[in-house]
Amino acid sequence: MELILLSVLLWVALSGLTYALGVKFSARYIQNKGLWWGVLAVTFVPWIPLEHIEQHNAIPAILFNANLQQFAEPLLAMTKRTQVGSDWLNLTLLAVFMVYCVGLIAHLLVLGRQFWRVKRLCSTASKIKLGTRSCYQLPITCSPFVFGLWQPKVYLPVEFDTLPEAEQQALILHELTHIDKGDHIAVVIWRILTTLAWFNPFIAKMELGFIRAMEYRCDEVTIAKHSLEPLAYSKALMNSLKRAAAPPETMNMTASFASNSLTLDDYKKRFSVILKSKKKPSNLVLIGVFVLLSSGLAYGNIQWTMGTAMVSKTWTYPVVTPEITSRFGHVSNFRHNKAHQGLDLAGGVGEPAMAVASGTVTIADDKTLPENYGKVVLIHHDNGYQSLYAHLDSIDVAVGEQVSQGEVIGTIGETGRVTGPHLHLEALHNNTRIDPLTLLEN
Repeated sequence: MELILLSVLLWVALSGLTYALGVKFSARYIQNKGLWWGVLAVTFVPWIPLEHIEQHNAIPAILFNANLQQFAEPLLAMTKRTQVGSDWLNLTLLAVFMVYCVGLIAHLLVLGRQFWRVKRLCSTASKIKLGTRSCYQLPITCSPFVFGLWQPKVYLPVEFDTLPEAEQQALILHELTHIDKGDHIAVVIWRILTTLAWFNPFIAKMELGFIRAMEYRCDEVTIAKHSLEPLAYSKALMNSLKRAAAPPETMNMTASFASNSLTLDDYKKRFSVILKSKKKPSNLVLIGVFVLLSSGLAYGNIQWTMGTAMVSKTWTYPVVTPEITSRFGHVSNFRHNKAHQGLDLAGGVGEPAMAVASGTVTIADDKTLPENYGKVVLIHHDNGYQSLYAHLDSIDVAVGEQVSQGEVIGTIGETGRVTGPHLHLEALHNNTRIDPLTLLEN
């Protein structure tokens, strides 16, 4: 859980850095909506579980006899869980989670209120026919907007009929371009993302960046596709902006000609873009930057995960007084001249056996594995590591239980095929047995 909290904090910090990068590039790629989708996507790259996704079974197949495989099937779907070090950390994380839930509920209520305000306003509109197109006229003065996901409709102000024909054309074509480009859907998606990530202010800033780019792009496409006069189009935008000076607070979920999400400076920039046609810069440079950035973050993710794996390799001995009686790979007649698959540690019956590292118990019985093991505990650790404790006299943990490093999991015994009481310890990594001494503290 603490790793989850740390990941969230790092995500917020990375969001700030990528947002700053997005602002820098948006000065050049002002009409590129994909820029902001890319900026958002890059923030998640470090958390994509690349090659280090745990794809291995919780119980390695090498531990089974073929006729005992059926006993383990219910356990194979078990996955690791992040460990919590102490009660106070548990309480802190619980409090943080509750704060997030309260904030989420509050923001969902605001989102719902915005939606129903728009829906209620749209229900007052009357259908009108404009040539071959059907639009909806509202009984109020506002800027035209598009609303609806699967069946988007264009909503027009009450005074639309009195507007000059050139202005009417600009208003209608602009909103139809929004529909053609799917902007009405994108606006809602960004609203939902901003609501879910209400604690991350940079997601809301990215949303505003997207809306700016969306409107710039819509202006460009509308003017170019329909051969509109930029000056007349700008005049239509100015008049629409005046009418939107005091609208109901309903436009946060709509694609609108005069969006209330934009500032006065945004509109000044928008007029400048409309009136000054510029050659669009190549997207290859932008794509290259995002590829390099994503690759760098992905590489950093791999290195960090590998570093975490190296740190997690420090195990503690599972007995109070370690005394090795048989090492990994030792060959003896007792084992029919086969190499020893683990590490034997001396101990008397009833002495405590402890977990070498924190993890999740995936076996705690004398039935799942071959009877030679006797009573067994298998613990699943981070980064594909597992530890096995065999020949136990008693088991003090249950399957699915979270155990901490050094926690007593049972007592040393002589169950199974043994010559005397001891603890048999096996270490596994990615379904392969390894020498436990390479992981144990020196």
